[in-house]
Amino acid sequence: MRRFLTLSALLLSSTAPLFAQGAGGMAMATPTAGRLAPAPSPRATTVMTLSTNVRGAAPMKVTIDYGQPFARGRAVEGGLIPNGTVWRTGANAATSLVTDVALRIGTLMVPKGAYTLFTQWSQAAGMQLIVSKQTGQWGTEYQAGQDLGRTAMTARTLNDVHDAFTIILEPGMATSGPAAATLRLTWGKTEFSAPVIAVP
Repeated sequence: MRRFLTLSALLLSSTAPLFAQGAGGMAMATPTAGRLAPAPSPRATTVMTLSTNVRGAAPMKVTIDYGQPFARGRAVEGGLIPNGTVWRTGANAATSLVTDVALRIGTLMVPKGAYTLFTQWSQAAGMQLIVSKQTGQWGTEYQAGQDLGRTAMTARTLNDVHDAFTIILEPGMATSGPAAATLRLTWGKTEFSAPVIAVP
């Protein structure tokens, strides 16, 4: 049986520019009431790299790309993350998951391929991660009929407030057996997590 070992995980974030290209070259974003307008939510990426332990073989990757909103003092649960309705799990364009290997996320089996991640949070039921087979859409374009499935996420209260919404694939420490990681969604004073295992 082929085994996969986690080599590394990266979190990349691109900062939205304060300048926009205009017909006459570079122009500063139009200020509002004498101040610069806040930059839109930048894109961010988390990548987990897997080795097949086959000499000369290219590594496999699990990549999540998302828009990274900022709370800026606003309520997160029940506010920016709506209560009882599907959320885009980020900002702007839909949050994408691309995996070169089959995964088990929580209790959900996810074949290798490209997907969109949504979530649904409620005070009563907690957080559900939704994996959709639809890809390339705007973040608010959710179609329940495209669901691959759902899995529950575990909530943990944090000591500090996190202003930026962050998704991380944190590799496990095991040195043998299937590659394992933890998917973490952090915003405000809450972290939602689910285990991730590479399935040979």
